[in-house]
Amino acid sequence: MDSIEKLLEQIKAENENPGPKSPDQVQAKPTPKPGKLPSANPPKVMYNLDSLLEKVQSEAKEPKVQPSLNVNPIALESTSEGLGGHLDQLFGDVKQEVEAREQAEQLQREQERQEEAKKLERLKQKQRFGLAKRAQEWLKKLDPYSDEGFWFGQFAEHYSSKLEAAIAYLEANPSEKRGEG
Repeated sequence: MDSIEKLLEQIKAENENPGPKSPDQVQAKPTPKPGKLPSANPPKVMYNLDSLLEKVQSEAKEPKVQPSLNVNPIALESTSEGLGGHLDQLFGDVKQEVEAREQAEQLQREQERQEEAKKLERLKQKQRFGLAKRAQEWLKKLDPYSDEGFWFGQFAEHYSSKLEAAIAYLEANPSEKRGEG
C-alpha cells in the first residue's frame, strides 16, 4: 500500500477511536477539563490532521535513495572486431554454401531440361518415322492419274522429294494421318 493510503487509514481510525496512537499525539493532546466532556473535539482532529499532513509532506520532500549500479561499458570496438570477424566468416561460409547449392540446383535443372529436350526430339523422330511409313503406303496407293494424284504432283514440286511432300500433306491433313482417306 502507498504511504498516503496508510495515513488516510490512520486518520479514519483516529476519528473512529479518538484514543492516542503515537507518542507525538500523546504530547500534543490537550487535557480535557474534568467537568466538561465534549462528544467530539474538533481542535484535536485538526491538530492530528495538521501533524499528519506535515508528516506526509516531509516524506514527500525527502530524497529517495535509489541504488546505483556501477556498470562498466563494454568496449564494443574491440568486441565487435572479434565477434564481427567470426560472424563475417560464418556469414561468408553460409553464403558460399547457399551459392554452391543454388549452382548445383541450377545445373540439375539444366540437365533435366536437356534430357526433356532429348526425349521430345526422340518422340518427334519416332512420330516422323511412323509418318514416313504411312506416307510411303499412301504414295503406293495414290493413283497419279486421279484428281488427287494430279493435285499431289503439283504440290510435290515444291519439296525435295515426293516422300517429303507426302509427309507434309499427312501432317497437315489429320484424317489422312489416321488412314481414313
